[in-house]
Amino acid sequence: MTGALNTNDGTDPGDATLEDAVEAMRAHMARAVADEDWEELQELDRQARALVERAFGREPVPLRDDSGAALRAVLEDLARFYESSVKELSQRRGEVAQQIRELKSGRKATSAYETTRRHSMRTGPGQPEG
Repeated sequence: MTGALNTNDGTDPGDATLEDAVEAMRAHMARAVADEDWEELQELDRQARALVERAFGREPVPLRDDSGAALRAVLEDLARFYESSVKELSQRRGEVAQQIRELKSGRKATSAYETTRRHSMRTGPGQPEG
């Protein structure tokens, strides 16, 4: 098998296998999720997809074993990570959407209060309008 893979984790890329690269990518993605670094996660997702495509491509890639069992295991782990992360990120997105709705509602209430307050200051308390 030819061609080294860069794992971006400080290991010697000459010794890196596709499994190493997938494991490193999954770890980077987990950190991005934990840090809520959505831009980084988007880039890592793109890179992870490229690794998966490479795993199923025609070009030979360095593997830990010729049977492909290790590759299958890390790809299954990556799939589980995606499955759990999608649920978690969807929940977070829902929470953020709720917070935004609450902020908008709060702004409307504040604006209405300020309008009423300004109006009552111009007319005075208990004084008829006009």
